[in-house]
Amino acid sequence: MAAARAARRNTISDPRGRARVYYASFEARVVAAILDAVVLFIIAALFTALASLIVLVSSDFERVAPSDTAITLFWACIVAIIPASLLYFFIGWVWKGQTVGKSVMHIMVVRSDGRPLGVLGSTGRLIGLLAYPVLIGAGALGAYAFQQDALYAAIAMGVAVFLVILGVLSAAFDSHRRTLHDRVGGTIVVRVG
Repeated sequence: MAAARAARRNTISDPRGRARVYYASFEARVVAAILDAVVLFIIAALFTALASLIVLVSSDFERVAPSDTAITLFWACIVAIIPASLLYFFIGWVWKGQTVGKSVMHIMVVRSDGRPLGVLGSTGRLIGLLAYPVLIGAGALGAYAFQQDALYAAIAMGVAVFLVILGVLSAAFDSHRRTLHDRVGGTIVVRVG
């Protein structure tokens, strides 16, 4: 009886009322996030390798100082990691509602009503995802503001980290398995197949 109630709690009806959709488990989402972190690491490594290669070639393999253009291109490649990472999520969500990690785990992101994300839904979810670095940045600014008092600086950073962890862990306790960025973006993550 308890299993039937739990199964009902973790499902929604298709917008037409024909099929059941099952929410993705917290564990599947964690594994998908780890796999996506590996993909993001590879993206960052490729951009860093390209940036380093530009400087290395410009410096004639460290025989002369690299040109100013090479240094500028180096930093452009490093900064490009951020938009490339955001683009990775955005394209995956718009195209199939899945990143590589979610595809491997057979889960996908849809709107709260069960419809595909599309461009607007993906944009909303991406904005929600950006809440985490904003929180960490606010904590870092608070820590910087209290740099003379280590206790207050630690509290400022600790509160920011706590809010990020709470935003992510809320999926483990929410009946719809939503994180902070799911709530902001109006999305849910469901099992596929």
